[in-house]
Amino acid sequence: MKKILFLITFFSISLFCQSQDMQHESTQLLVLSGSNNHNWQRTTPLLKNIYKGRGLFKVEITNQPDTLIYKDFNEFDVIVSNWNSWPEKDVRWPEKVESGLLRYLEEGGGLVFFHSSTSTFYTWPEFDKISTGAWVEDTWHGKNSPVKVKIENQEHPITKGLSNFYIFDELWINAKQNDRFQVLGSAINEDALNKGYENQPAIAVSDYGKGRIFHTLLGHDTRAMRNTGFQTLMLRGTEWAATSRVSIPIPKELQQKKTIEASEFTWLENDSTFALLKNDEVLWQFNFNTQLGKPFFHPVYVNRNRITCSSPDDHPWHLGQWFSWKYINGANYWEFFGENYQRNELRGITNITSVKLKRKSDYSAEIYLEIDYYPENGQTVLTEERIIQVSPPHKDGRIQMDYNMNFEAVADTVELNRTPPPVADGVLWGGYGGLSVRFNQDLMSERILSSGGLHYQYRGIGHQRIEGSEELAIVNFGYEDIDDKTGNWFYMGGKGLHGNRFGTVIMISEDTKGKGEAWYSVNTPGIPFYYINPAYVYLKPQILTKGESIKLKYRILHIEGDVNNQQLNEEYKDYYE
Repeated sequence: MKKILFLITFFSISLFCQSQDMQHESTQLLVLSGSNNHNWQRTTPLLKNIYKGRGLFKVEITNQPDTLIYKDFNEFDVIVSNWNSWPEKDVRWPEKVESGLLRYLEEGGGLVFFHSSTSTFYTWPEFDKISTGAWVEDTWHGKNSPVKVKIENQEHPITKGLSNFYIFDELWINAKQNDRFQVLGSAINEDALNKGYENQPAIAVSDYGKGRIFHTLLGHDTRAMRNTGFQTLMLRGTEWAATSRVSIPIPKELQQKKTIEASEFTWLENDSTFALLKNDEVLWQFNFNTQLGKPFFHPVYVNRNRITCSSPDDHPWHLGQWFSWKYINGANYWEFFGENYQRNELRGITNITSVKLKRKSDYSAEIYLEIDYYPENGQTVLTEERIIQVSPPHKDGRIQMDYNMNFEAVADTVELNRTPPPVADGVLWGGYGGLSVRFNQDLMSERILSSGGLHYQYRGIGHQRIEGSEELAIVNFGYEDIDDKTGNWFYMGGKGLHGNRFGTVIMISEDTKGKGEAWYSVNTPGIPFYYINPAYVYLKPQILTKGESIKLKYRILHIEGDVNNQQLNEEYKDYYE
């Protein structure tokens, strides 16, 4: 259809940052775009990725919806609108377009609206019958903040089995309501509660002739759209609008909590996966020999909180919890994953030559790896022996992982390097590499703690050097002359889908600390992008000659609940002393 404008297909990944069972692209979906008082240039590509990541939808996009007629609409099972004319209220589409859309609905088509896409066509009477949640005179919103979404209807196919959740979003208060719509869920934030407002209708469905309409008030920007709850609603709501059925499963962390009297632990093991399950649900999963090219943990859960995010759309080479050098002898081992990313640099290969997986009777585990590092089409320059010891399940849900890694140079000279960190010329990246944790994108109300020492942080405005002896949620950035030592531990955490706090602390053994090492973190809520890394060569590269070795020892502790410096100092004492 010539009037449909295609956008570039992004990496075919799940924006849940977790594995999804891909389905056949059998549902034809059209996104209406090209005008919106919100940033449609960013939200439309992300919307496409959400649907493509599921695998069920074949997605096309038009930036000229006012040129379509009935036969154009009728080529699709469902239409998703990311279009409005705000603040122009009297805009109308040509009569053939309006009548074509209504006929499409009457004959059984599906229609999906979200956030501001119903704030349009104020002078088109029929649009009032097929929409709800418009911005009207009494509507208002405060700042973006954590919003609690309450599922009101557990009988409808879209929301059946779905738990309440939190999303960082812009909540509209007093949006226009259409009594023809059945409310499935509501939402409220602290600001509205303090002003005396009650839960606002936020998830609704209706019919029009034989057609089905789904609407959610959620999804103000790309951060809100990356929330697992929003994506679950959009995917299930869109499938229902298209087919009247819902087959897309609810992610583990959003399933209604089941009452189970006793826990049963089981192992999952095949030629690329080693995982511990509790009542048939993954607690932690180690992945190796995959197309992503490096061994990594994902997902990792503490109770119902998913810690990790793997292959997010902003940095697809981020693999949950993983280790990777940046450059070895000029080859890039960091940003390549599988065959899906090309760059004008020499590609480094991380090749697992041996894997030994040991299950223990207390459901702890030991993972032994032998790894060769070499440039593409080249010879091995560095070898590694890695042992990861995973603790048995703990009653409070915590998961502890001890890393012991021994690297040995087998080439005459091995340079371990990084993109140089920022200097006076204003470079805004670099320095990272090593053991890393990329956090789940549902994280909000973030919090950082440190035992002290050098800490560099990226917040979307460049790198800052911070003295991290106290809580670092609010700091005065600067480049103070402080004792250039690496701190003992570093913590990042926040609140998740269910409003409770969880986080991760990485501890460094005294035997590991090097002169070039510093803590490095990313705290960029707008993406959202939360990341921590004890960067071994952040400050300067390290040169090894043949036969020389480096030994690195770390503990990663994933925990739930509030923590403070004293508690984490005790945890470190338990680890090292």
